[in-house]
Amino acid sequence: ERERERESVCSACLHPSLHRVPIPNTLSASTSLAMEVVGISHPPATCCHSVSTCSVPRGRSAQADRLLLWQRTPARNWVRERSVKFRRCLQSSSRSDIKGSTAAVGVEKWIKEMRDERFQHLEKQALDVLRKTLGVYGSPAFPCALIAGDVVLLDLLDRLEALRSERVKVIFIDTFHLFMETHTFLQEMQTRYGFKAYVFHAAGVENKDQFIEKFGSDLFIRDIDEYDRICKVEPFDRALSTLKVDAMINGRRRDHGGERADLEGFEGGNITKVQPLVYWEFRDCWDYIMKYGIPYHPLHDHGYPSIGDIQTTVPVPKEKWFEYGGERYGRFQKTQSNMHISVTVQENYVC
Repeated sequence: ERERERESVCSACLHPSLHRVPIPNTLSASTSLAMEVVGISHPPATCCHSVSTCSVPRGRSAQADRLLLWQRTPARNWVRERSVKFRRCLQSSSRSDIKGSTAAVGVEKWIKEMRDERFQHLEKQALDVLRKTLGVYGSPAFPCALIAGDVVLLDLLDRLEALRSERVKVIFIDTFHLFMETHTFLQEMQTRYGFKAYVFHAAGVENKDQFIEKFGSDLFIRDIDEYDRICKVEPFDRALSTLKVDAMINGRRRDHGGERADLEGFEGGNITKVQPLVYWEFRDCWDYIMKYGIPYHPLHDHGYPSIGDIQTTVPVPKEKWFEYGGERYGRFQKTQSNMHISVTVQENYVC
């Protein structure tokens, strides 16, 4: 704040230029309020008679006299000390005031209540979407990659008794390049929910050894598009036609980002795509998993937000998981040739 000098006539010598040191005459409303909050008052005016006799040497301007007087008066030190104190008090008290006010009005409690209400709505909405799907379509299927959102959908479908009865068929695509933990976890979920997944893989081969013998062990490096076509797209299309699927339930969400940012709950077409979790966030999936104690893929505990093929999946720092699109951060692999290989999965298959 620019200080404005306030002058008055000294009753002893009637010299108007020496008897008041520069003091704040007007302060901004915010500064005045802040000073009142921390208990700082305006500095008192200081007359030259409190420090010296009143005399004005000839040949020296009134401005020079005023500067000399300012340096000789205790008001200078007072203002300096108060300025430092004011800054320190304002910094510390503002933080404590915010913290105190937060505790006083229960902001954290309000946030929790809002999140709980939102979560209840999302859960009800997802169940309603699945009920509508089961009530209208005759052969719905769920392509499952066993990531966090998929285990949420498995549990929701089980609550509607759609798994044990095979009202909804579970499709699993084996690329022959999955983690061993994924196969083990599939068995665990089949036992838990009483379903048998329909497993599809590359045509013309029955296991990984045959796949390598026919296509080589580095197909995903030589031609990633051809790898995806052979291992993912063709088996997936074959699964849909074999099972005569008319509605495909999947775990795609808007917070995946990219081409999924404007998804809706249903997409029409020859096969209707159903997204019960479209408005969920990755954090909501984990809130559901923790709330109901659902098993999840063991590699999540090793830093993998999403799990796919071994060569195209990497761990991601946990603090990045819940950023926009964060679940998909780990779906690439940097090879020895310094090339980034993206997982080009057909949009019909959500992993």
